[in-house]
Amino acid sequence: MTRLAIFIFFFTLSAMAQDAKDSIEDSNAISEIAIAFRACHSIVKNTPPLIMLDDESVSDNNKFLDEWENRADEIETIYILRNDIITALYGSRAINGLIYVITKAAKQKADSLVMERWTRRKVKKYQKYRNILGWYNYMNSFITITGKVTDKEGNPLANVKVRNNDSNNEVLTDSIGNYTIQARRWEAIQAENIEDCYLVVKEAKEQRHNFVQHPPIERRSDPRASTLSVFGSPCNKLFVLDGVPIEKKEEFLKKIRRKKIEEIIELDAQQASIYGSLGVYGVIIVNTKK
Repeated sequence: MTRLAIFIFFFTLSAMAQDAKDSIEDSNAISEIAIAFRACHSIVKNTPPLIMLDDESVSDNNKFLDEWENRADEIETIYILRNDIITALYGSRAINGLIYVITKAAKQKADSLVMERWTRRKVKKYQKYRNILGWYNYMNSFITITGKVTDKEGNPLANVKVRNNDSNNEVLTDSIGNYTIQARRWEAIQAENIEDCYLVVKEAKEQRHNFVQHPPIERRSDPRASTLSVFGSPCNKLFVLDGVPIEKKEEFLKKIRRKKIEEIIELDAQQASIYGSLGVYGVIIVNTKK
């Protein structure tokens, strides 16, 4: 794992988000730590977020950044977050987002407490370390999906929206059609106007999927008319868990939660013809350990 992991998720389209994005993209020659702090400075300058160091809120954001930029080798990871869940957890303090910083010392302490027998007194004393470990494990459950969006001739398509249907996180392809988006296992990724869906069924932390636009988008002459298709149907795959068909992903996730997966088989629409109309968008066969 790299010395510093930077996660920027679920930003709204705002000056804060764009400045953070630009500060990272324009900094190819400097360290990840320097990139992270540049992004943090940009965010704090525009719309001050809540900053937490080892699960404790920081009173002076600028002072904190100036001090810890010089102590960056002591940092384990930085998470930059903004979404409704963050606001629900931290209230109005996090209305402009959250920068959550974990030091190496705190992470080491949290790891040492994993095997502890927890009494009520210990829970109260070490709650912040449990929170730190909870955040760390949650954020590291994310998978990075990269790929390219092209037309049927293989020409790259720029500014195409790629969306995580489950988190509503969205990104645009760059000038050569590349995209990078975050997802968790079993979440679905789609590109606009393309009848394809990438369901994240593997655990690998880095995965790749290319989207091909076929047939080409029919552009409308009326500039006020939307050319975006509705995200949805290609992701409605049929799940078969230990031989039992399950149509809804939510139900499948409930049933799989406490089981260990032994084998996953993906069938496309043609291969899944034996399942009839239920398998029109493909089938995910999951066999668990008995």
